Amino acid sequence: MQHIASGLQHRGYRICMGFAAGLFCLSQAYAQTSMDMLFDEQDTVISATESRRALDQSPAIVTVITEKQIKDMGVHTLIEVLEAVPGFKVSYAAGVVNGFSLSVRGLKSGESENTLLMINGHRVNNPYSGSWTFMFDEFPLADVRRIEIIRGPGSALYGSNAVVAVISIITREAGDFHEAEASVSAGNRSTQRGHVSLGSGSIGNNYLLSLDESTTDGGGDTVLRDSAGVSGQTNFWRRQRSGYLSVTSGDWNLFAMHLNKRRGSLLDATNRIDTSTDIAIRQSFAGLSWKHDGGEWDMEWRNDADWFDLDPRWQTFGGPSYQRSPVKNLTLSGQGLLRWRGWRNHEWTASLSYEHIRQFDVRNVVSGVDVTATVNHNRNATRGVPSLVLQDEWRPVDEVALTAGLRLERYSDVGSSASPRLAAIWHASPRLDFKAMFARAFRAPNFIELYSANNPSIIGNSNVKPEIMDTAEAGVSLHDGIWRLDGNVFYSRFHQRITRVAPSPLTINIGRTDLQGFEIELRADVQKDLYGSMTYSFQRGESRNAGVRTLLADVPAQLLRVSGDMPLPVFGQDIHLHGDVHWIGPQRRASGDTRPMLGSATLADVSVRMGSLVAGLSASLVVENVFNQKTYSPVTNPLMSDLRIFERDWMLQMSYEF
Repeated sequence: MQHIASGLQHRGYRICMGFAAGLFCLSQAYAQTSMDMLFDEQDTVISATESRRALDQSPAIVTVITEKQIKDMGVHTLIEVLEAVPGFKVSYAAGVVNGFSLSVRGLKSGESENTLLMINGHRVNNPYSGSWTFMFDEFPLADVRRIEIIRGPGSALYGSNAVVAVISIITREAGDFHEAEASVSAGNRSTQRGHVSLGSGSIGNNYLLSLDESTTDGGGDTVLRDSAGVSGQTNFWRRQRSGYLSVTSGDWNLFAMHLNKRRGSLLDATNRIDTSTDIAIRQSFAGLSWKHDGGEWDMEWRNDADWFDLDPRWQTFGGPSYQRSPVKNLTLSGQGLLRWRGWRNHEWTASLSYEHIRQFDVRNVVSGVDVTATVNHNRNATRGVPSLVLQDEWRPVDEVALTAGLRLERYSDVGSSASPRLAAIWHASPRLDFKAMFARAFRAPNFIELYSANNPSIIGNSNVKPEIMDTAEAGVSLHDGIWRLDGNVFYSRFHQRITRVAPSPLTINIGRTDLQGFEIELRADVQKDLYGSMTYSFQRGESRNAGVRTLLADVPAQLLRVSGDMPLPVFGQDIHLHGDVHWIGPQRRASGDTRPMLGSATLADVSVRMGSLVAGLSASLVVENVFNQKTYSPVTNPLMSDLRIFERDWMLQMSYEF
């Protein structure tokens, strides 16, 4: 503990300890009140086994964020809420800095292709880059009921990309709220958002229509030095429209979503000051599912279709030249699942699925001249992926649960993959639980890594194989009344890492990467509107290539967050205060980079929400980085300046329920 304490910045440590002490005193004052527990829903999870389980009995390390917590924090987008998850860190991509990136457990990848995002069971990572952050970083949360985050491998159930995390979004149904809701928001950086929801019916027989539109100028943040040594302002504006329709009738459900996004870039395609980049992205998907829950048998069937359309107009070399590199992806899939629990405390799950992926209309236009026929940036391609999942959950005695699972897949273009997992849970007492788990995850190469061409930074390689990660984890949970303490340790080893070794732009499999660390979370759930938590994460990554060991760069080794929510009895009004203080540890530079490491930073966010101003009307105000502390996202190029992230932002929202 002395090593941890010595690494904490004095001011951040003082703020966090004061916040925790205040939470403790309040919890003691309310300890004798009747329990109206916020976390009843937070302590159940679906994604870890594809069937509902208590959090303690889920064979994975899982964080659940509920609809109420989202509203209490005052966050509006997915990338904001993930900052509350232990081991997660939002920054910018360290290479070509065009948008948000995500690091998990010390691993930072280009566009988060080592994490999988699902919305109501539909995987949204696009086949072209394997990412979701480019499109869904600002996914609206107004109609999200819960978000389940598996920290660690999930490929045994969900296949490719579920390497270091699986993020599963579950949206609301009409029975969860009044017949209609509307909200408007406004903030600095010319940020505006409008949202409306319309629904009718009850649980099991209803429809819900959700529409959202947002716009922001996104900055004008100063770049001290780009790749050409020039200073200027960023051009990271965004415009987004999205909507979804959910219809449930008995055992049938139809879910369809469309997102249309246009955005600028922090810097252009050559990492120079950007003035004209305009990236157009559209993604539409629909899923029709049938689910029947019987006594001993459960059956499910779903068909999905996904359309991804990327049309970027990249400014290049800081001047009037530009490159358009449009590409389209179409994915069609079907899955059948059968679950049986009729023999000696076993629950068997078998699933068969097939995905057909087609990439087409790949073109390249340079400064208005179509050069597709001679100098294309990628190529048309198809991929077929049949898969089989088998899983057994067994309770030999009431205190012990064992899970064994295996997923087999064959990619028509890169070969086969097997993803096993084993887990044991011991319910030692009503207050104490232990978990031990091992799993293998994999990531199939995306179409950029396979087929990219005529690019001085990335050359595809059709011989690249999937990268594989083996992870061992152990966790403990202690819960007593209003208190809950969770902790886990993990060790992950990557094989066949997909990378490029400078100065060559060729994509290859090489070496391995090891990740290790631990995560601790302390919660106090006093009553519905009085709760708090403290999380600490330590993570260390090391790559090994040709016998040379190098610590992973551009991610903090330590993260600390203190969070709390409490009522404010002012003039008898329904007012609540939520606060977050998070400390980001120093970030190491890449090997050979002589610049000093990035220092630590302490950020504070505050949200005030006011309900029942008049019948159906509520309001909230959120201020992020209240003290406008400077914190930077590292840039790999040592000749460039780092980019500032998390400047002070505020947002005011008014909502009305009809």
